[in-house]
Amino acid sequence: MPEVHRGGLGVVPTSFTTHGPKTVPRVDYDRIFVLDEDAKLLGEYALRDDCPLEYDDLRRAIPLSGMRHLLSFYQGEYVFTPFRVGGLWFVLLSRGVPRIEERGSIGTLLAAMRVHLPPSLSPTLAAREAALRDRERELDARERAVSRKEQRVVQLEEELAMATEKMDDLAVEVRARESRLNALRDYAMEIHRTIEQTESGPDRPAIDERDSPRDEAPPPRSPTARPSHDR
Repeated sequence: MPEVHRGGLGVVPTSFTTHGPKTVPRVDYDRIFVLDEDAKLLGEYALRDDCPLEYDDLRRAIPLSGMRHLLSFYQGEYVFTPFRVGGLWFVLLSRGVPRIEERGSIGTLLAAMRVHLPPSLSPTLAAREAALRDRERELDARERAVSRKEQRVVQLEEELAMATEKMDDLAVEVRARESRLNALRDYAMEIHRTIEQTESGPDRPAIDERDSPRDEAPPPRSPTARPSHDR
């Protein structure tokens, strides 16, 4: 349509561009794999018979970091989208990536689907859940044992520190006693040297002179009895 001039108000557009609904790429859902915690196959549902991919293709396509909820990974033109439901993985195989607005409803349907799993899967799931519970109990027991060992190690370290401190104190006391003994020995040796120097002085007579008897006058003779002539 032509543009209409309204006085001095400028050009007034009389045509507008409108967009119709966008074409959304089609997503074909081919298969649903039911996996356990270790990504082992528990069962599968074929939604299309002409799907060429199997569980082995899924195993090869799983990233090295493992599966994550709603994080798709690819195998050619096919897409694997994992849904975490309780302790299970429901992996949806499709041709094309599921739209975000569809993933919520798909997850709800898969959660409801878990209740209606075939009875053949129930014993397997029960056994795996029991094994998981046993493993959790073993891990708890190991953690408690490790905790007790750690506490014992801390106690031994404290006792070792106290014993080391006592040994240090004892070593200090032993060194102090050795110092006192050395001082006493030096004092005794000094006294001994002083005594020896005193005894060997120049004004002191020799030992032979001091010990030998001096020359003395002979003792007086006792008077002998004379014979008496008085009869």
